[in-house]
Amino acid sequence: MSSNLPSPEQVFRQVPCFCGALLVAARSVTRLYNEELRSEGIEVTQFSILMLLKALGPVPLGALGERLAVDKTTISRNIRVLSGTRGTLTAARTHESEWLSLTGAGGPLLDRVRPRWDRAQKRMRASPLRVSSITSESAFLTWRWRR
Repeated sequence: MSSNLPSPEQVFRQVPCFCGALLVAARSVTRLYNEELRSEGIEVTQFSILMLLKALGPVPLGALGERLAVDKTTISRNIRVLSGTRGTLTAARTHESEWLSLTGAGGPLLDRVRPRWDRAQKRMRASPLRVSSITSESAFLTWRWRR
């Protein structure tokens, strides 16, 4: 029965809207990165959180979710994994919000995982997807559009 279904490439080309096409593409890209990072027991969403915290320092939980364009449930689940089993995050609550920062284990984990992330980046550059137009600027524009 599944042999009658179109290939993933055909589906990608037939999705009638930008949002649907981007969802399919994002899931495919996420799968590729997760394949590379799996051996370290970390997902690309968690790696992105750690990279952002390393770059920015302590960040309020809500602001982190906003910067990563993820909902409260998604950010909370990933924070729970990273702070619990990984011990790479610490949270400090003020009267206004919860702030997150890397622990001493966060930097070494990023360093250990970085070669696998680099491999995923290389695979993406070699993929037939047109990723050359996807930049940090386009991510910023996406964030800006949401506001």
